[in-house]
Amino acid sequence: MTDLLERSIHLINNFVSQWTKKYLYYTSYIEETTSGHTFMTVFSLPTPSNPIPVATVKVYFYIPDLTDPSEKTMSFRFENDSLIHLVNRTIRISQMEKWIETILARKDRTCRIMFLGTEFEQTRITNKRMDEVLYEKQPEQEKENLVIQPELLEHDQELVNQFTITEEEKIREIKMLTELLYQCFRQIDKDDMGVISHEEGGQLFQLMGLHLGKHQLEDTLNRLDVSRTGILQFKDISSFGIETLHSIYCQNQALKELREKEEESRFEAQWMLSTDLRNVYKKIVEQCKIKDEDEIHSVPSNVFQQILEEQQFFTEDEIKQIMDIIGVKQIEYEISDKVLEETIFENLVKGLLEAQRSKMEVFLLEHFKRQDKENNGIIKINELMIALKNCEKIKLSKVQLYSLQSYIKRNDKDQVNYKQEARKIGAIIKKYFNVDLMEQRSRLPQHTKIDAYIPLKTPEQIQEQIKKVGS
Repeated sequence: MTDLLERSIHLINNFVSQWTKKYLYYTSYIEETTSGHTFMTVFSLPTPSNPIPVATVKVYFYIPDLTDPSEKTMSFRFENDSLIHLVNRTIRISQMEKWIETILARKDRTCRIMFLGTEFEQTRITNKRMDEVLYEKQPEQEKENLVIQPELLEHDQELVNQFTITEEEKIREIKMLTELLYQCFRQIDKDDMGVISHEEGGQLFQLMGLHLGKHQLEDTLNRLDVSRTGILQFKDISSFGIETLHSIYCQNQALKELREKEEESRFEAQWMLSTDLRNVYKKIVEQCKIKDEDEIHSVPSNVFQQILEEQQFFTEDEIKQIMDIIGVKQIEYEISDKVLEETIFENLVKGLLEAQRSKMEVFLLEHFKRQDKENNGIIKINELMIALKNCEKIKLSKVQLYSLQSYIKRNDKDQVNYKQEARKIGAIIKKYFNVDLMEQRSRLPQHTKIDAYIPLKTPEQIQEQIKKVGS
C-alpha cells in the first residue's frame, strides 16, 4: 500500500510542479471516498521572518485506482470550490499561480482578523526554486561581548579542535539543531497557531532542558516579546532557542570529553593498584589471622583499624572512610578486600584528576571560594551564577549562563558543591569558545530552513534527543 501511495503522490507532485515556481507544497494521503482515493496538496509561502505562515491553500486530488494512477483519470478541486476539475480541462496551467495567490491573500486576511492558525506542516523547506523568493535577511543575533582571557587556557591552540570536522558534518549538525528547535516549538504549539503564550514559552524552555527561575523567565519572555502582545511567534524565539540548543550541544561535548578523561584516570589507577594493593591485602589477612585466636574469621573493628594503620599504605582519611563503610563491631577480614579496593581506587582516581586540574578549574575554584563564607566548599546556586556573571576574565551570553545554570548539580536547598562542579563548569565554558563551535553558532540563524516534512515527535523523544546532541 505504501508503494502505491508514493506513486500517486509522485504523480500529483509532478503535476503541480507545473503550476508554480514560487510556492512550496506538500502532498499527503487523506482517505478513500466516493470520488476515489483522496490526497491533499498544501501550498504555502514561508519566509525567514515568517517561517510559519498564517494561511495556506489546500487542493484535493482524487485518483480512482491506486494500482494504475494516471493524469488522465485524476481530478482535483480547491478547498473553497465545489467544482471538480479534470487535469486536461476547465483550467489553464499558466493561471494556477495567480489563482493560489488570490486564495492565499484572502485567507491570510481572514486568518489575521479572526486570529486563526495554520495546519501546514512543511514551513521550513529548502528548495532551490525559492532562492529568489527568500530574500529577507535573518534577524541578527543579540550582540554580546563574549570574552575568555588567554591566561585561563593551557596553550594557544586549546580552543581549536584536534580533529578537523568536514563541511558536510557541520551542515548535518546545524540541520539537526534547527530541526530540533522546530520539533520543540511544534510540540508546544499543539493547535498549529504559529504562536505560543508566555506560559507556553516557559514550557518550551523546560522541554529544551532550560530551567529558569521566575525572574529569569520573566526577563527572557519580555526580551523575546518585543511587540508586547503576550504571544510569541516562532521568529521571536528562533534566535534564542537556537543558541540555547547550541549551548546544550557544547555542554554535552564537554561532558563527553570529561567522561573520557575520567575513564583514562580509572584505567591508570587500576594499573597502579593491581599489584600493590593485592600484596597489602595479603599482609592484612595474615595479621588478622594472627589476631583471630578463636579462628572465627573475624576481628574486632578496633583491631582491624590498628592493622590498617600499621601497613602505612592508607591515609588517615582513607582508614576513616573504610571503617565508616564497614560499620560493624566484628569485621570478616577475608571478605573486606572489596571495601579496601573500592575506597583506595576511588581516592586514587580523585587524586589523579586533581593532579590534572586545568588553569581554568583552578581559577574557578578560587573565584567561587570568595562566596564561600563558611569555607565548606558549598555555596548557593545564585551566588555561583552571580560570581560567573561578574567575572572579568570570562564573559558569557545570557543564554550561555542560563544553560550552564541548568547543568550545574545542586541539592534540594539549591546549594552547589563548587569543588566538584568547577571541572565541569570550566570544560563547558571552553566549549563555548571553541573555534569550530563558535563558527557553528554564528551560522545557525542562516540555516533555519528544513528540507522535508518532519513527523512530530513526543516530548520524551525530544528530550532524549536533546540529551544526546553533541555527545
